Amino acid sequence: MPMNNATNLSCSDEDIRFVLTFALILGGWSSIVTCVLGLLANTFSIIILAQQRMRSLSTNIYLIALAIVNFLWLVFFLIFYALRLTIILPSFISANDQHIFSVYNQIFHQLSPYIIPSMNTLQLCIIYYTVAVSVDRYLYISMGLNASQYCTIRNALRIIFSLTVFAILFILPYWFKYRAVTYLDYQNRTHYEVSHTKLGQQKIFQQIINIYIYVPVVHVIPLITLLLINILTVRRLIQYHDEHRRLLCQSIRQMTMMQTKVLYSRRHFHVSIMLIAVVVLFLLCRLPMLMNNLYEVHNSTKNNRLTEDNLYFQCRIWLAFNTFANFMQTINSNGNLIIYILCCQNFRETTRELFDKLINFFRFQSNEGLLSMIHIRSRTSTRSTVT
Repeated sequence: MPMNNATNLSCSDEDIRFVLTFALILGGWSSIVTCVLGLLANTFSIIILAQQRMRSLSTNIYLIALAIVNFLWLVFFLIFYALRLTIILPSFISANDQHIFSVYNQIFHQLSPYIIPSMNTLQLCIIYYTVAVSVDRYLYISMGLNASQYCTIRNALRIIFSLTVFAILFILPYWFKYRAVTYLDYQNRTHYEVSHTKLGQQKIFQQIINIYIYVPVVHVIPLITLLLINILTVRRLIQYHDEHRRLLCQSIRQMTMMQTKVLYSRRHFHVSIMLIAVVVLFLLCRLPMLMNNLYEVHNSTKNNRLTEDNLYFQCRIWLAFNTFANFMQTINSNGNLIIYILCCQNFRETTRELFDKLINFFRFQSNEGLLSMIHIRSRTSTRSTVT
């Protein structure tokens, strides 16, 4: 009788080494670079968008909130994922064992019941802030002058607060899903492992949370909404372009209310293009995580044993794709600054003004220091002459 029973199958040493090496390169070193760049980019974005000239627009209030939650999420990811993988994986690869003792890894497992829901909350805020700013931008494009009574700073702050409360309440069940289990090894060292609580082990809980709530709310509804809003925004921008070209052929004396509306929309044209690019980047970077979560949900409803048919996929492709999906989220969290600079003229002008102020400030400080040194020297020489 054949001995290759499915229950005896396991990932080979070569598979383990491949996955660990891939995680070290992409999830470790590459993620550290993207996280550091993302922290700098989001800090710079917050400084520019918070300038008085920029924060008068409700769209920029959403972008400030988006930059803040991106910054916080990158801090979590850098400390508990990128740095952790960079520190622990070289020893795992040399020993070809991902279960050897590591202090950093034990700290992560001990804090995982708090880290996972916190990062999920920030991710949900990122998703719905992106939806909110897309809707805000569409209202500006479609309603023109009438949008100013709806797209106000106060309304933007209210919506941001409501979405934040929604994200906290929605992720609340995940605070009761995981727990840190302790055990002692043969050297009497305490090990921590992440495990499900009694509530998290219930199939009904997993189906309700993972299948019927998490995937629709976190992935399906936001992605469909963003696609529709983006399509409508692009369609309206094309109409604006046609109207603007037609109005150029008319006399200035014949300007109507429609012309006034088009001229008003022209000021928001570049901002709308910028938001479309932000949404496209978001969709591209979130798609791998959606595919990964759908596969995990599919596996949770079936027997997840290794077989000859899925051995290569489970031991290599899926684990490597999981690392890639997490890496793409770091790209999404630091790529917005490039879009702001390329697409938004107001952002570039504000950046230039801020740099000019800084240059003038440092010049003034250096001149003041030079004058004070000259003054001190002159006083010293005067005293020596009198003496």
